Amino acid sequence: MLRVLLSKPFNIIAFNLTWLACVVGRDDYLWLAAPAVLVYVILLVRHKVIELNKLLPLIAIGIGIDVLLTALGIFRFEAGQFDTGGLLIPAWLMVLWVAFSTTLFLSLQMIGRYKMLAALCGALVIPFNYAIGERLGAVSFGDAYALALLSMSAIW
Repeated sequence: MLRVLLSKPFNIIAFNLTWLACVVGRDDYLWLAAPAVLVYVILLVRHKVIELNKLLPLIAIGIGIDVLLTALGIFRFEAGQFDTGGLLIPAWLMVLWVAFSTTLFLSLQMIGRYKMLAALCGALVIPFNYAIGERLGAVSFGDAYALALLSMSAIW
């Protein structure tokens, strides 16, 4: 069982389930997503699949960029039950960044070996995911839909 939990296929499945819980369920499923992601990260660190000192900067970069894009008015989020008290992005989005960061060490690790491929995937996949999130009501781009997508493509 442990071998399955530490595997690349499980990692991508777990991330996609976390994405659904966070983007579709937002605050309604945060009670489930946050502890599950925390336990999973502890498991990965404990079994030396991921080093915490390498994981934390990736989480900080993802959250930091989303905070910046929110502060600039490119992203807009509705205040929710688990309001972050002025941190600008919802708690569920922070949990999502933790989950995504694990994929960079497991299921998406091979993409990272090829810098141009990683840059291309980041420029296309991240904006695409946010566009889906926007359609599902998780985030709003306001009148600057194209600017939001172009900004994310340029950043990632």
